Amino acid sequence: MLDFIIVGQGIAGSMLSWFLLKANQKILVLDRFNPSSATYVASGITNPITGRRFVKTWLADDIIPFAENTYNECERIFNERFLQALPIIRLFDSIKAQNDWSTRCATPEYLRYLKNESIVYLDKQKIKNDFGGFEINGGSRLDTGKFLTSYRTFLKQKSLLSDEAFDSSEFKTEAGSISYKNIKARKIIFCEGAAALQNPYFKFLPFMPAKGECLTVKIPNFYGDRIISAEAFIMPLINKDEYYIGSTHQWNFHDALPSEEGKNELMGNLSAILNAHYEIIGQSAAIRPTVKDRRPLIGFHPEHENIGIFNGMGTKGISLAPYFAKHFVRHMIEQTDLMKEIDIRRFLS
Repeated sequence: MLDFIIVGQGIAGSMLSWFLLKANQKILVLDRFNPSSATYVASGITNPITGRRFVKTWLADDIIPFAENTYNECERIFNERFLQALPIIRLFDSIKAQNDWSTRCATPEYLRYLKNESIVYLDKQKIKNDFGGFEINGGSRLDTGKFLTSYRTFLKQKSLLSDEAFDSSEFKTEAGSISYKNIKARKIIFCEGAAALQNPYFKFLPFMPAKGECLTVKIPNFYGDRIISAEAFIMPLINKDEYYIGSTHQWNFHDALPSEEGKNELMGNLSAILNAHYEIIGQSAAIRPTVKDRRPLIGFHPEHENIGIFNGMGTKGISLAPYFAKHFVRHMIEQTDLMKEIDIRRFLS
């Protein structure tokens, strides 16, 4: 008998299975390869200071170093490079924004994430930055496609992955165990991303599906060594002069396909900050299962103690997933308490 079946091999399923393996658990991952999934399409950015008010990312002091160490460990084991440290230049759009930033600079908890207190001005022939910006330390980019592909190969080599979509008609729950087709396990954990919206066991959770779209563009002789963040963010990719432009956030949508509306929104946001010429060479879209309180959804079904969920990482999944995968594994193996902020029981009262 297996210890766990994991459904899904996005960033959530990958990290959860990784830490279960490190805890010497017997696992099987079920996942039908989908290069258009949210993790494959994601920018892979880790940013410790976000939003118009320059707010420090929740638990940044803990989750960001933990994520970096986890991905670095995977790099060593897989003999691949996935993670690239990239400074982030956050542009101001007004004097008020400069003043808000000055207030943050006076707060000790922010100092570790600010290179200095100087305002940075970029080449105005390339970027519209009349008010300048500031440089954020601790930024990075995970090549999500490369990471997921390498980890998938790792699982296949150990016969720990079945390339298939989960078939609910083949699933049964019993006292103390579950069965799927001819496989028995103590527990099953759903890490399905947006597919959780159709999962009958977790209909009570307040998922809020959001569609995100991004562009890939060519910008000759631009800033290939940093991420520039404003109305849009401009992130350098591996290929010379290629950049990821992200991203939209749509609550009302009809499908998960790239749209003309999304393209026009991204082009408008890019034109608001970019003076340089660019060429669009690609467009992608995916759906994320966001949560109203912007916290992960982790735990076990209130009536089926062997059916769990690990989901709801949202736009910060690259940094959140490693930390909370380890947290969830400790809860399952060592019976430690789940943090109240991420426990699905917060929606049962």
